[in-house]
Amino acid sequence: MEATIVFPVCLIVILMLLYLGNVYYQKSRIEAIVVEAALDGAAYCADPLLRAIQNSDGNQVPGLGTVDYEPYRYLGGLFGGMNPIEESVSSLIRSRIGGMNTGLFSGMKPTGYGNNLQVEYKSSFIASSISVDLEYKIELPIRLLGDQDNLSMKFRTHTEVPVGDTPEFIRNVNMVDDIFEVTGAKEAMTNKITELRQFVKDLFHK
Repeated sequence: MEATIVFPVCLIVILMLLYLGNVYYQKSRIEAIVVEAALDGAAYCADPLLRAIQNSDGNQVPGLGTVDYEPYRYLGGLFGGMNPIEESVSSLIRSRIGGMNTGLFSGMKPTGYGNNLQVEYKSSFIASSISVDLEYKIELPIRLLGDQDNLSMKFRTHTEVPVGDTPEFIRNVNMVDDIFEVTGAKEAMTNKITELRQFVKDLFHK
C-alpha cells in the first residue's frame, strides 16, 4: 500500500526535476547565444572590416577599395546609422536559436522568440553599446487535466556589451574640433576661456 502511493509521487518528482533541468539547460544555451551575438555586434561596430571578412569566401582578406569603413559611424548611430549591424545581430540570434535541438526531451524547443527580439545600438557619442533583449518560452511535455496546451515557462534575457574603439573616438573629437574652428566657435570659446582665466587670476591677486 505504501509503495503504491510513494512510488508514483517519487516518479513524478524525478520527471519534473529532469524536465526543469532540461529547461534551464536550454535557457543557458540561449543566453550564451545572445552574449556571443552581442559581442559580435560590438566587434562589427568597432571594425566594419570584420563583417567584410566574415561575408567573404574566407580565402582572402577583402581589398581596401571594397570595404566600407563607415567613417564617423558612431555619430550616424545616433540617428539609426547602425541598422545593418542591428539586423545582422538579430538574424544571427534567430538562426542560432532556430538551429538548436530540443535537449534531452523532445518538444522542448524554444518558441516565441521571433517577435520578441530587440537589438539596439545605444550611443551618447562618448560611450556606446549594443543591447539585446529577448523574450521566449519553453514548453514542458506536461499537460494538466482539462488543459489543451502544455505547461510552459517564459524567460527574458538582457545583454549589453560596450563598444570600444579609441581611434574612432579620437576621429570624432577631431571632427567636432574642425567644425568649431570652421564656424568660428572655437575662437570664441578660446576668448571666453582666456577672459575667465584672467578674471580668476585678477580675483585672487587683489
